[in-house]
Amino acid sequence: MFTHCNKTFILLLCVCYIYCDNASEIEYLKNLINEGTRQAENYQLRTDAKIHEANNDNIFQEYGTYDFVIIGGGTSGSVVASRLSELDFQVLLLEAGNFSNNGFEQFIRFAEPFHMYTDWNWGYKSVPQQFGCLGVVNESCLLPRGKGVGGNTLINDAIYSRGHPSNFDDWARIVDDASWSYDEVLKWFKKSENFHSSNSKARPAFSYHGTAGELNVQDRIPDTFLTDAFVRANEELGYHVTDMNKPSQIGTSIYQYYVSKTGRRQDFGNLFLKPHLKRTNLKVLTGSYVTNIVINPSTKRATGAVFTNAGRTYRVKAKLEVILSAGVIGSPQILMLSGVGPKKHLQQHGITVIEDLEVGSTLRDQLYVDLRFSSNINIPEESLDDQLKDYIKGIGTLTAPMVNQALGFYKINRPGSTPNVEVFSDLIAYSDGERRLMGFKPEIYEALWGSNNTHVSFVIENLLPKSTGTVRLKDNNPFEYPLIDPNVLAHHEDIDVLYQGIQFILRLAQTRAYQRLGLSYIANPLPPCRHLQFRSKQYWYCFIRQLSQSAFHPVGTCPMGASRRHGVVDSDLKVFGIKGLRVVDSSVFPTQISGHPDVAALMIAEKISEIIKSEHSSKTNGF
Repeated sequence: MFTHCNKTFILLLCVCYIYCDNASEIEYLKNLINEGTRQAENYQLRTDAKIHEANNDNIFQEYGTYDFVIIGGGTSGSVVASRLSELDFQVLLLEAGNFSNNGFEQFIRFAEPFHMYTDWNWGYKSVPQQFGCLGVVNESCLLPRGKGVGGNTLINDAIYSRGHPSNFDDWARIVDDASWSYDEVLKWFKKSENFHSSNSKARPAFSYHGTAGELNVQDRIPDTFLTDAFVRANEELGYHVTDMNKPSQIGTSIYQYYVSKTGRRQDFGNLFLKPHLKRTNLKVLTGSYVTNIVINPSTKRATGAVFTNAGRTYRVKAKLEVILSAGVIGSPQILMLSGVGPKKHLQQHGITVIEDLEVGSTLRDQLYVDLRFSSNINIPEESLDDQLKDYIKGIGTLTAPMVNQALGFYKINRPGSTPNVEVFSDLIAYSDGERRLMGFKPEIYEALWGSNNTHVSFVIENLLPKSTGTVRLKDNNPFEYPLIDPNVLAHHEDIDVLYQGIQFILRLAQTRAYQRLGLSYIANPLPPCRHLQFRSKQYWYCFIRQLSQSAFHPVGTCPMGASRRHGVVDSDLKVFGIKGLRVVDSSVFPTQISGHPDVAALMIAEKISEIIKSEHSSKTNGF
């Protein structure tokens, strides 16, 4: 029987254990943040992939034979590898990056811009632009793409946004295959989803969500005053709260994130692959950079791939299929280096043409601009220690990418019910680090801020731009980054959509909800636009051309089509004219969507994995 003294001593030990454990975790996490932000502010984006060059690229070593060789372990590739290895297929996944170690990248709050400046990003930039991104250094749009197992889910905002039903009905019409219609793909969205709602402001439509999948999807609490202001201001203009992932998408919605239940990043590599690495039929080979697909020119069959790893060059064979999931930039580059692409372009670089297809000819990217307002908001100081105490509990500001927990979808100058504009807001603060990380020229950044150092920012995103660009080889060296030209704002309607979006934000800022916060637009005229009347239509057009940036949602470089004249792959994502080769990632989108592409890329991976299993059903033993 314990004495009172013994009981008190044990209680103190328990309290000390909990407190000391939390204190050490807080110190560890604080060091992660401080070191992560410091490294990001000094990080130089790579300009090529020569880090992956072999010491002697003329000597091949054979790496064996697998049923499926999957190139790229990103958003789609990691899921395809997981699903195919559920059966008795021998699956090899080749990925240039690594698995996340839940370091600095676990903090979703620092997704933009800090996670862009790490080795988890390939570091792509566009060629200098003629019509947009003009206020960015060298007029080159930043185009971050996730490098590692999980792809973009290692660095993005983790927003669970599927798109509008009409987007997928359009796909079905374009490829002449009803299985791509919204009613048919909904089950593939729901398969991987495990949806929870705990925000009292949300209006979730549970029948459109899955609840038994691996991917935790939830709205975040607690709300903030900025969330409340955004929702109330929209209601004054007639836009009400809805579920951003149900068919009637127009209106405001509480954000839905695919984060863990404790608010930490949930990348697809750790989620879909890591739990299954003990499967003897699944091999994930990180640090593997694929230079080309091996295609027999006589039979036009893909038989394997060539890749580098740790300074050596290997060739691996595929018995059934090569599945290309290297992303919207990597997939067209690898296809063209393998002899599949525009005939004249390949011949210019001395590449033997195996199949003449318009690879890389239809790059589509969403574009955004932001407006910054001063306010009377008095933001209470919250120490990093206090934020981390909340973070450990799975709550607070570090468990979401933005202070505002709501966004809106709108239809501007467009018939029908499909939204073409997305708007969200956040609190941001002036810093030299932000300017460098976002890539703005110093004089543009200074004018954007005016005389203030803390702003309420509104982001206006054109979801369905009509401008198209290209991905082209720089030369036939696989370690050179390709030439990426999104050709932003080339179509005259795209700039007008953003202009109308700016007018909407100016009206929104005048609502009672925002006037209570004292919102006022006080930015200085941008230097390149000073010759124009401030806030005139001509000024805003100039403003948009200067401040427009990629929304980091490029798609469509290997699009689906009903025939080879209209696409690179068919509705089963098989490359036209090449046997045993598919492309499974966001490069196959035949159009942009009214949402964020990564969730649709996940849906595609789920759908095509089942098609592949069905086609190769001679191996049906469960694993």
